[in-house]
Formats: sequence, structure tokens, C-alpha cells
Amino acid sequence: MNKILSILVIGLLLGTPEMANAQWRTGGKTSNAPLFGGNQYISGSLSGGLSSIYFKSNDSDRKLGGGGSFNVDYNQFLSNYWGFSAGLGVQLSNSTASLDGTLKYDTYDEINKQDFTYTIVMKNWEEQQRCINVEMPLGALFRMPLTSSLSLVAGAGMKLYFPFKTKYEVKDGEYETTGYYPETNVTIHDLEHHGFTIDKPRPTGDIATKVLGFSLYYDVSVVAKITPSIYIFGGIYSSIGLSDMAKNHDGAMLNTDRTYKSLMESGVIDKVNLRNIGLRAGVKIPLKQGSKSKSHSAPSHNSWGKVIFK
Repeated sequence: MNKILSILVIGLLLGTPEMANAQWRTGGKTSNAPLFGGNQYISGSLSGGLSSIYFKSNDSDRKLGGGGSFNVDYNQFLSNYWGFSAGLGVQLSNSTASLDGTLKYDTYDEINKQDFTYTIVMKNWEEQQRCINVEMPLGALFRMPLTSSLSLVAGAGMKLYFPFKTKYEVKDGEYETTGYYPETNVTIHDLEHHGFTIDKPRPTGDIATKVLGFSLYYDVSVVAKITPSIYIFGGIYSSIGLSDMAKNHDGAMLNTDRTYKSLMESGVIDKVNLRNIGLRAGVKIPLKQGSKSKSHSAPSHNSWGKVIFK
């Protein structure tokens, strides 16, 4: 949130009359900065960078993964500087969780009718996760001319995201399971049909996720005009998830019947969300254009807050 506020403050400072005049003194000539010839645009973009399923855990480590997204947005400027954007996109996120340690769970043996401690010793365990989600961003836009051929556009707001397919795959490692029965002071090893064994499985499967999630985003881009009907832009973007995307965080990742569930759903991890930062590039196409004779002149002290068309 602090980063988003910083972007908006910088935009306001750069957009003061003094700065505008410093950038736009053109000797009385008019200029045609990108995005100042109309107020409605369709934007298509590709982004890539760190796009990770993010979590914190005292028992496991994480490695941030790469990913990206494709978005189509509608941009509407309500004044010469401010507007809004709404769109639809598809995002790919990846991460890797590694676990090397001992997990203990107190449970009950239905066959022997005894309480016991179920111990899992994980060695070099590595699980990869991948999420594909549909996202719907909605936010505010700020535009500002930089030169006669370049403009700055910044956006910030909220995204709704819908996890479409979230999967895990174990890539490496092994485990050993044992059971300690305090009533008889016995520790059971290597009894496979009771779930106590050493194994190197490579399970894969789906991760149960919530239907809807929320995140905050911001982006900053520089826009250049290629033709009167095509603009290109490039810049940076970032987003941070606010909600936990996993349905459950309970129980052991490996049950006594040797059924496995992802680290994301086990009691090892408390919260899972999406975090992204990277580069973004795309095109903007105006939906409505002014007449060819219209162009905007530099904002002046007397015309701050509006662009004069001649």
C-alpha cells in the first residue's frame, strides 16, 4: 500500500503547474502527447517476472517462482489527468516448497484402540506448486505528458482473482514414518501395512482452493505513439494478495494410510496468497479520436486541471 501511495504522490508532484510548464514550454506550439487525443482506450498487455504462490512457514522454506499474465483492459479518462481501468486477464504463478525436518502429530489408532504419536521425518523434500487463475482488475488511472511523443500512465487498485487450476508435484526427497505408543512405550518402524515405512513417492494432484481471492496492484508505464490509432507502452507492475487462497490448513501432509496432500493444505502452512512483480508491455488502441485538426497545448498556470484544444 505504501508503494501505491508513493506512486500517486509522485504523479501529483510531477503534475503540478510548475512542473507541467517546465516540461511543456514549446514556444507557443501545440503538442500531441500520447493518450491526450482521446479518453477511451482498449489495452492489451503481456507481463512477466516473479509471479509466486507466497507462504510463510516455520517448518519449510520457499523459493519464489516465475510466471506472467495476459490482460485486456478498458481505460476511461474522466478528466485530463484521472480515469479508471477495468479488465480481464489470465495469470500463471509458480513456487517451490522444500522441507527437511521432523513433523509430529498426536492421533488415535482405530485398530489397536490407542493414542499414539505419528512422526514424519522429511529428507530433502521438494514440492512444486502451480496456479492458473482468472483475474479482474479494477482501479484508478493517472496520465501525464512527458514530452510531445511520450506520456506517463500510472494505475492502482484491486483485483478479484478466481483460481482456475492449482496443482502440486513432488520432485525430490524421501520420508520415514514411525509411531510411538506411550501406553506400551513402543516405537514402531518399518511396518508398511500400518503406515510406518521409508519411501520416495512422487505424488501429484490438485490443491483445493477458495473460489475467490483479493489482491492490490499498481503499475507505472511510459506510452509512445506509433500511429494515430496505435500506442505502445512498457513499464513495471506489482501486486500482493490479501486473502488466503487455500481452503484448508489442517492435519498431516502424509496420513497413516500413506495418502498425501500438498504442503499448501497441511498444517505446516498457515496462509497462502499470490505475489507478483515484473515488467509489463503492450498496446493501447483509442476507441474514439478527436478530429485531426485538434491537438492539445501545454498546460499553463491558467489552464491547470484541463487541457486546451485548439
